[in-house]
Amino acid sequence: MNKLILTADSTFDLTPAMAAALDIEVIASWVRMDSDELPDYPDVTMDDLFAFHDRTGKLPQTAAAAPAEYTDFFRRFTDRGDRVLHIAKSSGMSSCFDNACMAAAELPGVTVFDSRNISSGSAMIAVEAARLRDLGLDGQELLDKLEEYRGRVQGAFIVEDLTYLHKGGRCSSLAHFGANLLHLRPQIVIRDGVMSAAKKYRGRFDNCALELIDDMLAAPHETGAAYVAHTVTDPQRLDGYVRYLREKGGFQRVVALPAGAAVSCHCGPNTFGVFIIKSV
Repeated sequence: MNKLILTADSTFDLTPAMAAALDIEVIASWVRMDSDELPDYPDVTMDDLFAFHDRTGKLPQTAAAAPAEYTDFFRRFTDRGDRVLHIAKSSGMSSCFDNACMAAAELPGVTVFDSRNISSGSAMIAVEAARLRDLGLDGQELLDKLEEYRGRVQGAFIVEDLTYLHKGGRCSSLAHFGANLLHLRPQIVIRDGVMSAAKKYRGRFDNCALELIDDMLAAPHETGAAYVAHTVTDPQRLDGYVRYLREKGGFQRVVALPAGAAVSCHCGPNTFGVFIIKSV
């Protein structure tokens, strides 16, 4: 058949319906809650993860699919003569990319593309890959255009409460105490394929979320679509952020995606992320 099959790690957080509409096949990672080890996609939700933490006081643990699992996944397509372009979670944040590459080395016609992103940032890259595929692009031409697009994806998160980051070892006890005392909300940016702390906002979370949007929109950006990755538990709050982003940025549409395990387990409830495409 020699068809190009587009695949992605579940950490891109597109819903199953969206992935199916774009003809993207998805491989799950894993989430562990006590003795239960479950695929993180599509049935484990952020509400499940937060409920486990509230019940036990422990964070769920996440893990990438093993190389053998990637091999079995890719073979579903290569055994029938198809080629695979896999959109991987950033190599700087997970072993997903490396594990997929180990599997690809054993199989013909599998290319692994490092999204250098997570969540909605990876989703934007997968959606663009599907668009280029549907235009008939293939091979190096598709990869070159996707690499150029990847360089223009800009994303940042704001976290309401540092408890999950503290329990996961990503925030010291002193920083955790001080941030809560002073109502500081750290901005976490995705730069060079990794997450790093940037500026700190201060005050009510709702105001800080709007300030994050203002900062993200300060640079020239494309107005076709923006993506939101979130663990916001109040739909009305989320609707307000999305409406502000759409109107302030002049976007034709804003795609809001509940974050999967990769973000939920590390950042906790009421994390809000914005992803846009910088103008050329």
